[in-house]
Amino acid sequence: MKAEIRQENLNSPKLSWLCIEPMLVSVRGQSMDAKRKVYLRLNEGQQALYMFYSFHNHTKSLAEFYWFSAYNIIDLRSWSGIRKGMQFFDLNEMVDVLDNIEALITDAKKSGETWHEVSPTDLEHNPQLLQKTGLLYATYQQEAQEAIITMNEWVRQHQDLVLEVKAEA
Repeated sequence: MKAEIRQENLNSPKLSWLCIEPMLVSVRGQSMDAKRKVYLRLNEGQQALYMFYSFHNHTKSLAEFYWFSAYNIIDLRSWSGIRKGMQFFDLNEMVDVLDNIEALITDAKKSGETWHEVSPTDLEHNPQLLQKTGLLYATYQQEAQEAIITMNEWVRQHQDLVLEVKAEA
């Protein structure tokens, strides 16, 4: 399963996204089973991109970053897959950020074996959580940009695994 792109997009700063966009768009709004089926049809590099962008595309604000991190950790249980994807690309700084996010969410929302409900408004009601999340979000944004650069370069070096370049008409 490969994405089809135009030749001029090989130098796009969104190259890694363009490689996985068709797969993610195809499962938008579908069941977890449908998403898993698409994921399992991908090679390891594509799976890493899939996991990163399925998370990253939901981190446009601080509240969204907080809530979607918790959702991936607690409900989807996909956090280890996101971490594994970053390890695939040797993005150890991003793995550290993800570990810190997980620790923050766990400290804030877990008592023993019980998870407490998470809401984007948690940040409004807890200044300490807001501050810690804000610092992690800033670090995440910086590391995400570095990750995208690294992933774009990986795609350029492994085009045969992830891309079909359209012939120019």
